[in-house]
Amino acid sequence: MKKITITFVTVIALISLAACTQNKTDSSKGSEKTSMSSEKDQMIDETSTMKDQEKSQSIFTAILVEDAKKNDTVDQSTRLVLKEVEAVEDPEKMIGMMKNDGVILNVTTEQLADGLTESSLKTGDKIQFTLVGLPAMTMSIPPQVVGNSVIKVEKI
Repeated sequence: MKKITITFVTVIALISLAACTQNKTDSSKGSEKTSMSSEKDQMIDETSTMKDQEKSQSIFTAILVEDAKKNDTVDQSTRLVLKEVEAVEDPEKMIGMMKNDGVILNVTTEQLADGLTESSLKTGDKIQFTLVGLPAMTMSIPPQVVGNSVIKVEKI
């Protein structure tokens, strides 16, 4: 009787262990498939968001408060302090953030229009700048727009 009980308990334990192991294997396969499809969906969402931002550009005009000058950063970007910002095209309705206190643009030489240099941007010059759909901007006063959000800066 003792041998039958031990054998019965051992068989039940092995069946339980096998069932748990099988269930664990199946769940990881499902999780892997879900993870891969989730990553694919995320990549599609990011791509469509980038295309939407390229389509919806914001264009503003403003006046330079001070001469353009180089930043002491690694990228050696140019700092443009602007006031009297007016919207030409503003699908994201950002003018409210820039109208009262102006805005500071940090741009690279590649983002300046052809023939435009740091030394040619002087106090009082009127410029036009184009931003991506919803640009990265600091919450400071005045707000600062990072270089990768600026598409182009032109002198009017």
